[in-house]
Amino acid sequence: MTSVIVIGGGVIGVSAAFRLAQAGAHVTLLEARELASGTSGSSFAWMNANNKAPLEYHRLNVGGMAEHSTLREEFGQAPWLHDDGNVIWEGATGDNSETEPAVPVKGEALEPRVRRLREWGYPVELLSPAELTAIHPDINLPTAIERLAYFPTEGYIDVRLLVATLAHAARSNGADIRTGQEVVEITQASGRVTGVRTADGDQFSANVVVSCTGRWTDQVTALAGASVPMAPTLGLLVVSSPTVTTLRCIVHTPGVNLRPDGGSRILMASYDTDLLLKPDMPQETLRHHAEHILERSADVLPALKGSTVEAYRVGVRAIPQDSFPVIGPIDGLDGFYTIGTHSGVTMGPFLGRLATREILDGKLDDRLAAFRPDRLFATAQG
Repeated sequence: MTSVIVIGGGVIGVSAAFRLAQAGAHVTLLEARELASGTSGSSFAWMNANNKAPLEYHRLNVGGMAEHSTLREEFGQAPWLHDDGNVIWEGATGDNSETEPAVPVKGEALEPRVRRLREWGYPVELLSPAELTAIHPDINLPTAIERLAYFPTEGYIDVRLLVATLAHAARSNGADIRTGQEVVEITQASGRVTGVRTADGDQFSANVVVSCTGRWTDQVTALAGASVPMAPTLGLLVVSSPTVTTLRCIVHTPGVNLRPDGGSRILMASYDTDLLLKPDMPQETLRHHAEHILERSADVLPALKGSTVEAYRVGVRAIPQDSFPVIGPIDGLDGFYTIGTHSGVTMGPFLGRLATREILDGKLDDRLAAFRPDRLFATAQG
């Protein structure tokens, strides 16, 4: 039986642990804090293949979206999956830069993006304001907007519920999941990774060690002697008090984005505000930004008028240096496998499945060929 240590208890880590254990591996998952305590627990959680060029990256995200439906069939339900669509409109200038992070596509206006996605067979509709109102009557459109894009298969994920579901499934298949276990050393012998040591001094041996550590990917891979360069960014998420609204889809607009967040609350974000964030920013300043985001959101969703900021949190996006995923083994480092991506919510379960096949069967998947970690070493050295 192959023994595997998975480092990281976010959506990618528990997905890998579940599929590896299901396939018969002896799996130990080690998480430094609590499950979903990193980026997974502080994500806008948009499930999509929207701004994901080139084609091979788009297809990987489409596979990720389909995997959530596969899990729904496998488990009989998927209460974490809210595939109620996504609405995007842009400003009068056609500048879409404030609607979402420019990762990986930078500066592409909505119209050419819609053309590209249609050519790739991705579901997208161009709606008039009246057509949108018929579907989502609570959304307030600016009078200057004549057409907008609607992506009916997109949606959002309740990430903590997904992580809990996959962790339970992993345990049911024999995985040992341990929290509060920070990995501080990756042990090697004769040029091969043999296991890990934690801050508590515990030693774990394995045939394969899998890093699913999000924004800490560079630090954890450095323990193995091959640091994968990352370029994380900050994001502020704002949660409203309970709001009386029928809104079910995601709404992306210039300046503010919002979606349902359970308990009749609305989750809000503003990517132009994110550009102003700094590490250790004072709570007073963050609160000011949060209040401003709520004010702007109320222009889009009038039901928010009179609501208050119930909570806000700053997350860190796990973005590799060139914005694309890093997935797979590293040349010259036998017994080590890494998965790191900005699209963990969309692709986590799918990458867990693909990685399991590569790790246990030893046959590399062509769909992942463009995303191997070694490309970033060449970039860093060159």
